[in-house]
Amino acid sequence: MKLLKIIIIAAAASLLLYQNTYSQDSTVVNPGPQIQKILDEHKVPGAAMALVSKDSLIWMGTLGRADIKNNIPVTENTLFGIGSISKTFLSMAAMVAQEKGFLDIHDPIKQAIPSLPISNEWSSTDPVRLVHLLEHTSGFDEAHFNLFAQADSATPFNEVMNLSREALVSRWRPGRYYVYNNLGAIVAAHVIEKSVDGPFEKFVRQNILLPLKMNRAAYHPTETLEPYLSKGYGRTENTVEPYPSLAQWPAGGLVTSIRGMSNFVSMFLNNGKFNGRQILTSSSIKKMETPETSIRARKGIRYGYGKGLRAQLEKGYLFYGHDGSYGGFLSEFGYSRELDVGYVILINNRDGNKAISAIRKELLKDFIPEKEPDSLPVSEKNIGQLHSLLGCYQPITSSMEITHFAMRLIDMQCVIEEDGQLYQKSIIGDRQPLIKVRDTLFRRSGEPIATSVFVNTQAGRWQWLDETAYQQIPSWWTYVQFYTAAACLFIMLLAFVTLLFWIPIRLIKKKKHHLLLQLLPFLAICSLIGMIISVTIGYDPFELYSWGAILFYLFGWLFLLFSVTGLVQIIRRMYRKIEINAWIKYHALLASLSCCIVAGYLLYWGVIGLRLWNY
Repeated sequence: MKLLKIIIIAAAASLLLYQNTYSQDSTVVNPGPQIQKILDEHKVPGAAMALVSKDSLIWMGTLGRADIKNNIPVTENTLFGIGSISKTFLSMAAMVAQEKGFLDIHDPIKQAIPSLPISNEWSSTDPVRLVHLLEHTSGFDEAHFNLFAQADSATPFNEVMNLSREALVSRWRPGRYYVYNNLGAIVAAHVIEKSVDGPFEKFVRQNILLPLKMNRAAYHPTETLEPYLSKGYGRTENTVEPYPSLAQWPAGGLVTSIRGMSNFVSMFLNNGKFNGRQILTSSSIKKMETPETSIRARKGIRYGYGKGLRAQLEKGYLFYGHDGSYGGFLSEFGYSRELDVGYVILINNRDGNKAISAIRKELLKDFIPEKEPDSLPVSEKNIGQLHSLLGCYQPITSSMEITHFAMRLIDMQCVIEEDGQLYQKSIIGDRQPLIKVRDTLFRRSGEPIATSVFVNTQAGRWQWLDETAYQQIPSWWTYVQFYTAAACLFIMLLAFVTLLFWIPIRLIKKKKHHLLLQLLPFLAICSLIGMIISVTIGYDPFELYSWGAILFYLFGWLFLLFSVTGLVQIIRRMYRKIEINAWIKYHALLASLSCCIVAGYLLYWGVIGLRLWNY
């Protein structure tokens, strides 16, 4: 009898920690134990996962803890933050509103809200439309940092728009390039809310969440939902991350359970139908899956970001889905019509990207048949017009304009030819083949469909439109930019290490002759380091005037001042032919010149003088 009690208690404890729900398909292998090893390896406290097909729930599992401190297990009812998967619900809401006649996603957004403070120099011919916001092709900058400190999830949409005037600027003609953008999602929610003449959250709840039996799903978790909401955890083990209250809540604030997300994915596999009810027409689902507004899409590329759905490839098979990160949570879902399988992964650790990837692989391993290895086409010695594609390409798009100064140097690509085959080669990375599909549409090895296209501009230069858009530039200019930047940074690093040792020795030995020539570039480099430390450690976007923002601004001007002064001093003494030790002279000249080049570059791109509290 005592042994029986022990067995019952052990079974109950095991059930609390690890719960599974199976379909009637008894052939499904239980992936739970292997997934638990993945969670342990990556220090993820808790997770909920599901596999679904068009007709059934294949497998559902919950593992670990929703609350470590109080020893609360994850269950089917545990609510997780799903982050940017909220954009899929946003796009679906727009499609529902269109089917109900409230709006047309191709109408200009100014038609719904004439007072929107947007700036678009092409508005007479190419206005920003709702479909641009859903496909991230509006050209808007990402939400500026000041929004975090001045608005939260309770801030009305029109006030968020006014705070975002400087970001609501189309940087290029709307409908030209895809660039992922959270601010556009807020604008889209505002447009939907005005069009349906009611709260956005209420419209989503009535038309999507309740029909999918996602009864506890919410954008703003209330006290009544607190018992169901998992804790989110951060970088430090067992450190709880408070659930964010952000103005971007339509783009990332939704919380829901694994059961609700399973219903959501099942609905997509059933072309908009759930439990016999057509929630969204199959044509609307197809539109969500298909990008249409960018040049890349108009040239025939059907792979990319549609309306709240991103195409992705798993071992050569096409999946549609989305991922998300919000607070202390990570999430991902995807589905394949070809394989008739969909998956959902919800975890409560924001640093669990590797865990998500490993779990996805484990979940799908028995559902993705192996394909024949991809082979390159037979080489053609004469590649004809494709010769003009050869050369170097520089990024012309970035998610935030303020980071473009770095990405345009780091992400330069080259297109080279070898034995009639084109290859993509990063300026600092490995190469991979670009396989021609037709005309100027290309795919990479392992991709079954075209994923990028080359477009010839009126200026006679090619643009390569992949997930990032690139502009063809002269090869010599590519290498001048890259190696100048690399050389400057190397010289500055070497000078800093050298002077850190040499200046104190000279001061101790009282050898102050020409010390200023070495001190100025040293102070300049210290100021640049101060900028980096200030923004990475001291800057808090939720605090308008954080000490990091103030020091970043001050260090930026000091970097420019010390750099220019140092160069002027050494050139002045060389011009006057003042006798200077050769080592000191050339060391100071190279260090000061490098500092001036970097400072000038940062000044040109607006990094020096940037008021983070007002950006």
